[in-house]
Amino acid sequence: MAAIPQDQAGEGSSVGPSADGATIEQLRQILGRDNVLLDDASRAFYSQDLSFRPHEVAAMVLQPASVEALADAVGVATRAGYAVVPRGGGMSYTSGYTPERARSVLIDMRKMNRVIEINADDMYVIVETGCTWKELHEALAPHGVRTPYWGPLSGAYATVGGALSQNSLFHGSGTGGTAAQTVIGLKVVLADGSVLTTGSWAHKNSSPFWRHFGPDVTGLFTADTGAMGVKAVAALRLVRTAGHTGYLSYKFDTLEAMLAAQVRIARLGVASECYGFDPYYNAGFENQGITFEEGLSLVGKIARKGGLRGLKNAARVALGGKKILRNVPYSLHMTLDALTEVVAAEHTDLAAEICADEGGTEMANSIPTVFRNAPFGGVRTILLGSQGEIWIPVHGYFPLSRAIPAAQATERFLAERKPLMEQWGIKTSYLTCFSGPEFVIEPSFYWHDQLGEFRLSLIEPEFAEKWRDIPADEARRAVALGLRDELRDLFDELGGLHLQIGKYYPYREIMNNEALGELVAGVKAVVDPERLMNPGALGL
Repeated sequence: MAAIPQDQAGEGSSVGPSADGATIEQLRQILGRDNVLLDDASRAFYSQDLSFRPHEVAAMVLQPASVEALADAVGVATRAGYAVVPRGGGMSYTSGYTPERARSVLIDMRKMNRVIEINADDMYVIVETGCTWKELHEALAPHGVRTPYWGPLSGAYATVGGALSQNSLFHGSGTGGTAAQTVIGLKVVLADGSVLTTGSWAHKNSSPFWRHFGPDVTGLFTADTGAMGVKAVAALRLVRTAGHTGYLSYKFDTLEAMLAAQVRIARLGVASECYGFDPYYNAGFENQGITFEEGLSLVGKIARKGGLRGLKNAARVALGGKKILRNVPYSLHMTLDALTEVVAAEHTDLAAEICADEGGTEMANSIPTVFRNAPFGGVRTILLGSQGEIWIPVHGYFPLSRAIPAAQATERFLAERKPLMEQWGIKTSYLTCFSGPEFVIEPSFYWHDQLGEFRLSLIEPEFAEKWRDIPADEARRAVALGLRDELRDLFDELGGLHLQIGKYYPYREIMNNEALGELVAGVKAVVDPERLMNPGALGL
């Protein structure tokens, strides 16, 4: 269709090649003129993620501020034949929200960021999905409650809806699971603009206190990357905020020893977070001034609740401190939350004994202390390497019994590709963690390449200025992304699953159950018969 005249598009703006004037005017009436972005810069900026994967540029960007406006806008867009793609904070590495079609509207959800209800009696919170995890956490804190999973490290930018769509883990995941497991009800805008409510929230005389009222319809709209609809409002479970926290960091000489300890701790279900770093990660933290040196002042604190057991642990750490090396091969870090000091101390003792039993030596607990006390800091150090390198992760999600074999396979893969990576100046690292009784390994690739406007917008101005002129290196990028694809395929061969499926990880094509694939496709056909909700997500 013809582009609308310049005076209708807004001063200084141009219109996407597939946008039409009548639809734009309807959307402006619903959302307000300033909330329909048509200029080239905005459309390009919002249409990119962090993956370097091919994508189209959306015809326009919409910024609704209410459920009603969102529903009306989605209905208008799809009736005009536009694909609808929801976007949260933009932290996707899997083409989660990048458009497959030029005739798309991209929904920037961040103006829908209200915390609607905090119900500390029935232990749930109702929040619009454009709210960031940092905003939600700060709103809950005065009430002495939090959600079981309470956000990724990028939670200053990452939204509730983005994490529910991609699925996510970190803060609280050791005991609380992933983002999707925290949800007990949703209000979802479907492709025709209707609003669907799930769980007990759908009961005409009830509230969103329970997810499983009949079949789990809520689950159909989590981890879907918006393929089934646009999540507008979420009801999330609450738990009491822990009054006491233990912090532990341990050095291990081998990967196998670290993972043996990590798996044993996971099976106890006592650590809110427990994550392991390889030598490259450890060196990176040292470069940033966070050291792994032995903190002898901690020895007294190891006798956490007194008695012979505490003294025995303190003596073990004191002896081990003499052997600490500054260059740490593998390190394991954890936070252990509890409502009482005694329970926190007991859980910390249990984890410490496991680590010592597997050959670990206790170190200064700088990393878990920093992460917990500044949980939603700037994203530069998790978004880029210490010298401004691009950072691209890939991950596998395994049962605990597969943790060591999966990590060993990763190390073999990286060792075999080492000459190629040295040739191209590509570096690698990986971290390990768990979400309840599930193990995650996340290798990452680093290389110097053009950062682009989106990455630059997320880091401090002085670093953006410093690294703005790093030139594009498409040849090196192709090698790094090819290695990432190979490692993804290796994890699939090992039986690994994936969070953040988006348009990158296989879904239907890797199932051994044709009926399940057909069921998912059938649900998609019901809620989105024209295939206009984020086409390509989940391979649908």
